[in-house]
Amino acid sequence: MALPIEKYNTKYIPTWCPGCGNFTIHMALKKALSDLEIQPSETFISFDIGCNGNGADMINTYAFKGLHGRSIPLAVGAHLSNRDFTVIADIGDGGCFHEGLDHLVHAIRSNYDITILIHNNKNFALTTGQATISTDRNKAMYGLPDGKPERDLDITNFILSLSPTFYAKTFSGDPGLLSKTIKEGIQHKGCSVIEIIQLCPTYSKELTPEWFKNHSQDISTVEEYQKESLPKILEFFSKKKNDKIYTGILCKIAGIKTYYDNLEYRKEYKTNLVEEVKQYSIKTLLKNFE
Repeated sequence: MALPIEKYNTKYIPTWCPGCGNFTIHMALKKALSDLEIQPSETFISFDIGCNGNGADMINTYAFKGLHGRSIPLAVGAHLSNRDFTVIADIGDGGCFHEGLDHLVHAIRSNYDITILIHNNKNFALTTGQATISTDRNKAMYGLPDGKPERDLDITNFILSLSPTFYAKTFSGDPGLLSKTIKEGIQHKGCSVIEIIQLCPTYSKELTPEWFKNHSQDISTVEEYQKESLPKILEFFSKKKNDKIYTGILCKIAGIKTYYDNLEYRKEYKTNLVEEVKQYSIKTLLKNFE
């Protein structure tokens, strides 16, 4: 039986722009935790600095705002300290694919048992709409009236090249599917990466539900697509001949050991690291500075 979703509410009112995709992402996350009966006191969410980071004030869990691009290592540290917690990293496309790109790479490579939610609204929204790695190249942005000069990065192929054990792509305008996807990501044993294409009503107004419907296709409708076979997945996307955004769970590989499970010296331990931390008096040390 699901927990009352009100358990995850706080007294604070959201301050996002009207129509922002963060509203539905925030709701879908609470619904996922509720359906899985994960208590607020059993959940740690690290938030990036950005519009999505305001969500830390509005969800009743252990929530922490980190430095820009650093929510993933925060989540990793929390997970390794106490593996009884459900741990989620909440980050924007700017923080994830700019300052925090190395953290994403190593989280996937190490296969930490955490869930990463990437809010991809294709811009740095909180700082008035600068271009990110996912901004369309010819789109005029703040400080770049002629568009960004850099080449694009194919995010899907990049993430798949890292051999993820779970990678999904969805849209903020479909909260039901989004919540279901987040639940599957949390339940997956390993590093789950969920990229959420998100409407930004101020700087990415074109990312409407109508636009997404016309530019996307559910991967489950692709005949013989094999989400459990990474070689087959890579072959499919290397031969992709259209501009459709494939949504759903693109990759779900079972049986790959997590980082912690690969630590041979921890095999005999029944405790979490947080339970092994001891308190030490520093009174003697402080006397050296008197």
